[in-house]
Amino acid sequence: MHLADERRFSGDGDAAAATDKPAPRYAAIERRLEAAIRSGALPAGAVLTEGPIAALFGTSRTPVRTALGVLADRGLLARFDGRGFVAPGAAAPRRIRLTPEMLGLAAEIEPEPKTVAAERIEGAVEDAIAAALPFGRFRISEQAAAGAFNVSRTVIRELLSRLQDRGLVAKDVRSHWVVGPLTARDVAHYFAIRGRLEPLALAESAPRLPAAEIAAAHARTERALDEADAARVADCEVDLHIRLLSAAPNPHLLRMIRQSQIALVVNRVFAAHVGARPFDGALREHAIVLEFLTRGAWSPAADALAAHLALSAERTRQRLMAISVFPEPEPPEWLRRWSG
Repeated sequence: MHLADERRFSGDGDAAAATDKPAPRYAAIERRLEAAIRSGALPAGAVLTEGPIAALFGTSRTPVRTALGVLADRGLLARFDGRGFVAPGAAAPRRIRLTPEMLGLAAEIEPEPKTVAAERIEGAVEDAIAAALPFGRFRISEQAAAGAFNVSRTVIRELLSRLQDRGLVAKDVRSHWVVGPLTARDVAHYFAIRGRLEPLALAESAPRLPAAEIAAAHARTERALDEADAARVADCEVDLHIRLLSAAPNPHLLRMIRQSQIALVVNRVFAAHVGARPFDGALREHAIVLEFLTRGAWSPAADALAAHLALSAERTRQRLMAISVFPEPEPPEWLRRWSG
């Protein structure tokens, strides 16, 4: 979970408690896309996917995914074959090359700073790391990654440092960047932390959240129960374990939680192989937490989240065991199996 719209969650200050905090990144993207749709600047029937939009906005895929989902929920976009969304107004989908002009960004394009460059490629780097984590130990080559993504090694180093803060990568005794392995013992330890800290953060965060944000998360979970797919499940996971905790006023608490959520990648890899149906039970548990939140019952919601995490710990352990027999994905050139 990659991510520009999660900066409030990363512990960089107490912005969540401030009354003048900036709008989430996904909200700005949503506004731009809506304006482009309503004005006709975005061609009717255009197929929209996360990667190209993220590149134009200089961000990771997560805020784009959220913005597209919100627009679809509002009826301004239609889902397209599980791979994207379609702008309305045409008889058939059209694959086009998005331009800054279509989204009203042409006047804002400037040379890309290092931070923006890191955010632009963060989704692809994180996806590759997540896919490799359950399958052993790997080493990251900064030079190969810089070449693959056409950025400097400084950009790669900045991004890896950010992922290190989240526990996705580490440095060995020789200062090599390494990934994995994620073991059943690791999963148990991470869930022991999450089971204590996430309910606490939810109890602190929920009273500070706009009711509309809670209602939207509840609606997304209900839709996922009716029509599950891997993308919907992933968005519901982000809702419950990131967005709804993000207004907690203790940045250190949020940082510790974020570092313990590495086990969430197990679910992403598992869903990519077997689909979303095995997550029905977890989504029903999400719905219970969100039902309490919509009623303003903060303490019961926190208790329900604790119960959900206790059940998730065992499910995730079993999924990690199942993943070990899945075909191992072919890692990119910059991510190499490592025995050191």
